[in-house]
Order: sequence, then structure tokens, then C-alpha cells
Amino acid sequence: MKDNQFATQLMIIIGILVGLTVFILALANVLISDEDFSEDTVIQGNIEDRVKPVGNVNIAGSTTVAAKTAESSPIEAGDSTQAAADSGLSAEKIYEACSACHASGVLNAPKFADKASWEPRIAKGVEQLYASAINGIGTMPPKGGRVDYSDDDIKKAVDYMLEAVQ
Repeated sequence: MKDNQFATQLMIIIGILVGLTVFILALANVLISDEDFSEDTVIQGNIEDRVKPVGNVNIAGSTTVAAKTAESSPIEAGDSTQAAADSGLSAEKIYEACSACHASGVLNAPKFADKASWEPRIAKGVEQLYASAINGIGTMPPKGGRVDYSDDDIKKAVDYMLEAVQ
């Protein structure tokens, strides 16, 4: 008889613990925000941040082509004359805008300081590298998508990356 009592009491305790666990999980689910912090969602958010428009194109008499984000562009909206001038940023700062692709080699971008990936490009000459960076090549858009940077800014970034290879 004692074994039956023990088994009954054990089942009651386990039932109470399972019920309490379900209650706590349900309460936590209600109290936690609806935001999804799973790894896939965070990765997707990072990708979307990297591929969002980083500048805008202003043509007299037309509307803005792409939305400009305040944190990504050093020039004010509508100030197209300043876009042609040197931004005054350091080569390292300009490279940071390029690092989304050039740090990891995304879409065959030559990696920063990777001599093997830069050698065939260097063989074509520095002027060709400048032209490719300014006008775009393959999957790389003109100026790496940073239309707010001047040609001189892009040349500074190319020189910065070349210095790391030598």
C-alpha cells in the first residue's frame, strides 16, 4: 500500500510541476514582445541594411530616384554640386563604405589586403582600377553604390586598398 501512495503522490507532484511549467511558458509568451530575434531574422536584417540605398540621384526637374539615409551620406539632399567635390573624408573612412563587399569578398570583390585577388587587377594598371571603381564593373555598381562620393574619393579608396596589398 505504501508503494501505491508514493506513486500517487509522485504523479501529483509531477503533474503540478508540468502544469506550472506550461503556465510560466504561456505567461512569458504573452509578456515578451512580438519581435522575432531568431538567427535567420537577424541575418536577414543585416543583409537588408547592407543593400539598402546609400544615396540619391537628383536631376533638375525630376524627383529623387533613391531615398537618402542621413547616416550614410555626408551631403544634404538636393546639394548635387557638393557631390562632385572631394568629401574631405579619409581614405580609411571611404573604404569603410566599401568594406561590406571588399572585407569578405562578396560577389568576387577582391578582398582587402589579399594580394592574390588583387594581382590580376593591378596588372591592368591603376587607371583601369580607377575606371572600374568609378564606372562599375561586373556586379559592382558605379562608385560601389556611393553616388555621393566624388571620383577623387573613390580613387582614395582604391589607393588605400592597393597600399594594403603592397
